[in-house]
Formats: sequence, structure tokens, C-alpha cells
Amino acid sequence: MRIVSAWIAGVLLGALYLYAAVAAVGNVLGMIGLAGALGTGLSATGWLWLVLGVLIPLVVFGLALWLGRRRTAWTRILLLAAGIAVVAALQIDVMHVIPESSYFA
Repeated sequence: MRIVSAWIAGVLLGALYLYAAVAAVGNVLGMIGLAGALGTGLSATGWLWLVLGVLIPLVVFGLALWLGRRRTAWTRILLLAAGIAVVAALQIDVMHVIPESSYFA
């Protein structure tokens, strides 16, 4: 039963990473559409933040799995949970610290 609950927790945490990555792709598509509606394009800084938004969940997920190798299942779960907390904190920081006007050229 402990193995099954660890797998369930791992799959749920993996789904949170997937949600963060898919939301970031949605942000890229939305900002491209908004830039087109405004008659402008995305700046290099805007592209940087948008691409980082897509890459950060993937990199942190991979790093958590890599750090969790050869460890117990629940240690891996804790690493995945800490990683998704870092991803969420970074996404909130970018959302509130970077002005939207810096995304557009």
C-alpha cells in the first residue's frame, strides 16, 4: 500500500509540473496574440521571460528526479514537492515583478 500511495503522490505532483508547463505555453501563445492585436511584436526580453516560463518547470522536474535517484520513494516525493513550490514561487515573482510593457517591442 505504501508503494501505491507513493506512486499516486508522484503522479499528482507530476501533473502539477505538467500544468505549469502547459500554462506557460498558453502564456506564450496568449502574449503572441496580444502583441498581434496591439500591432507590435514581442521584445527580446519578453521572449526571454516567456521561454524561461516554459523551461523552468521542465528543468526543475528533471532536477528533482535526478536528485531523487537512488533514494526512497517518499524522499523523491518531497523533492518533487519542493521543486513545484520553487516553480510556483518563480512564476509568481515573474508575474508580479516584470512589467507587462517590457514584453512588447
